[in-house]
Amino acid sequence: MTRHQRISVEDWVEFEDERHQVTAIDGNRIRLRAVTGHRITIMLSELLTDPSFRANAAPPAKSGDDEGESLGLDRGGILATLPADVRTAALEREAHLLELTTGYRSGDPLNPQPGEPRSAYDPDLPMTDRVRSKATEIGLKERRVWNLLDEWDSKGLWALVDGRKARIRNPLKNIDPRVIQAIREQATAEVLDSSSAVTTRFRRRTQNRLDADYGAGEVPLPKDDTFRRAVRLLLDRSPSDPAYQRATATTQPDRPYGTVIAHRPGQVVMLDTTPLDVLAWDAATGAMTRAELTVALDVATRSILAWRLTPVGTKAIDIGLLLADVMTPEPMRPAWDDALRYAMLRIPYERILTVDERLAEAAARPVVYPETLLFDHGKPYQSEVVRRFCRANKIDIQDARKLKATDKPQVERLFGTIREQFSMHVAGYTSFNTAHRGRTAEEQARWSIDEIAEFFAEYVVAVYQRQSHRGLHLHGFPDLTVSPNEAYAMAIGAAGYVDCPRAPSLYYELLPIVEPGRVIHSYGIELNHLVYNADVLYQFRKAKSPYPNGLWPIRHDPRNLLHAYFHNPRDGRWYTLRWTHALSDLQPFTDLTLREAKRLLIQRGKNPADQAQIAEALRQLQNRTDAPETWSKTARRRWQRDDHRARAQESDAQRSAPAVPAPPPAQVPAARQSRPATRLHPVPAPDDDFDLDLDSIQAAPVWNLNPAQEN
Repeated sequence: MTRHQRISVEDWVEFEDERHQVTAIDGNRIRLRAVTGHRITIMLSELLTDPSFRANAAPPAKSGDDEGESLGLDRGGILATLPADVRTAALEREAHLLELTTGYRSGDPLNPQPGEPRSAYDPDLPMTDRVRSKATEIGLKERRVWNLLDEWDSKGLWALVDGRKARIRNPLKNIDPRVIQAIREQATAEVLDSSSAVTTRFRRRTQNRLDADYGAGEVPLPKDDTFRRAVRLLLDRSPSDPAYQRATATTQPDRPYGTVIAHRPGQVVMLDTTPLDVLAWDAATGAMTRAELTVALDVATRSILAWRLTPVGTKAIDIGLLLADVMTPEPMRPAWDDALRYAMLRIPYERILTVDERLAEAAARPVVYPETLLFDHGKPYQSEVVRRFCRANKIDIQDARKLKATDKPQVERLFGTIREQFSMHVAGYTSFNTAHRGRTAEEQARWSIDEIAEFFAEYVVAVYQRQSHRGLHLHGFPDLTVSPNEAYAMAIGAAGYVDCPRAPSLYYELLPIVEPGRVIHSYGIELNHLVYNADVLYQFRKAKSPYPNGLWPIRHDPRNLLHAYFHNPRDGRWYTLRWTHALSDLQPFTDLTLREAKRLLIQRGKNPADQAQIAEALRQLQNRTDAPETWSKTARRRWQRDDHRARAQESDAQRSAPAVPAPPPAQVPAARQSRPATRLHPVPAPDDDFDLDLDSIQAAPVWNLNPAQEN
């Protein structure tokens, strides 16, 4: 019985106890390639009549040598990561084959070793004689040497590597792909809305997901140890890692990082706010409070251009005044060394002084005119105050994407530098994580927010600006780093100095405007259910406003609602309006304190719009915070917040032309002057042995940006 067999190219056959693949058929001849790489050409009739011939053989399984290629790995990369002895053995075998084919172990006739070529490997000898000599020398059979030559010709050096030691192992090879997908999906599902947990909860939830998708018990999870190894290999962050770390990992972009490039000072200025890892202490109340640090960083020179240290809850006015600080020189402090003066920068100081005379008494901190501001979507940054300031000064605004800290990496890294070089060296350091916080952090706190701000100003001018920065390099010398001040000096030489605007009424122009405006009544104007009045309003009472909406724009500082501000269009001056029910014993208060007073009135069933009741509620609220025996943690924080913001508002107002003051408040009846409500002083300890008259201390002078307007 005759058997008919069909053979075509790419079929696998068995011949002489070895599997071969058909690579070509030419008439009565057939070309075969063995699994070892050896190629032979044989008559088709000889192949079919050979007793060892078998057609339709199964293809060989992937060997360890080809596993790396099947995984998509670079063979050259695998070879470079092999142990040194394995690479040396492969190179030694290649030298033998080079000598076999060329007569020289280096393969280069122009670079022979002593005694080369040897007589047994003379290039003029037949290849069969040279193969026989090499097989005898290295202890292999001739057929194996021929196979090595073929493999070396097709795969290069990789063919000479010992496959047993170069095998690539896939640790997830035996895990069901559905399990791998479920692990990734479950990790994504709970990365933001789940607290850290041990692996047992994550394993249970993953099994529940598999049961819901494929049916109960259809896809079982591997053993515990195998499951934990798979989780470590698949996830960048383990489910047991801190929640903030897992949440941060999700904000990383899914594409290559971009680079913000700036070549001149002010081209790109990044703004951001972060909690300062230092507790502030108030000597009057003994309260501990957290502070927030807002900085402006120049990308081109990595200089800290301005900073603001405020109680938690940075407001839009703080950001607006921060931008004004960027264009304002930092004043020298009396205790600072002359080496920290602006004149010590390596710039043409005399020429720049003719442009901006404020630099005569300034510290060595760059003053720039920002072109583009880059900040996130925080509420203070998206306020009308900031956008109005930028529009007036022709400053472009570029918003970073939400929850993408990588859009402003320079300022994010700056916060880490500040923590390492400044915060952790200040008494009251709390660390950035409660897990790293000491038990006595509150007991160690001893500095107020204003004192910490002064320390930070000295750190910026004396340390940060003069320290070499790894991100700043001298052009043409990539290995030479420079400091932010040196980078600023080089940038000034290349781009020049840009004079910054100096508006005498900048502070008032940055204050938020009460929307949509107010009508001037016979009793004054109303703002937040409070009535403000001044003599200047008399001439505008019941008068139609020249503004488009027919209302008068009134500005206010939310840090001190005792006053509002009115711009007189007739003389161009600013006037201070005072709350009509403000008593002489009423301290400045913020919008948050006013909100708390109104809440207390509502709880008591009273009208929150009644002026007298609001004033009485505020006075009672401040009296409670003034009585040491009734102090609570919330009351202490409220008093410290209002006190700091009031002093900050007064300091900021000093930087502009003074407004016409409001008339003095009405005198408080004697019956209500039993005790002051705003004079908070620390109660001295019984063992205090020093006598200090606090009234004899003179207030520190405030640097005025417009000395010509003092008179």
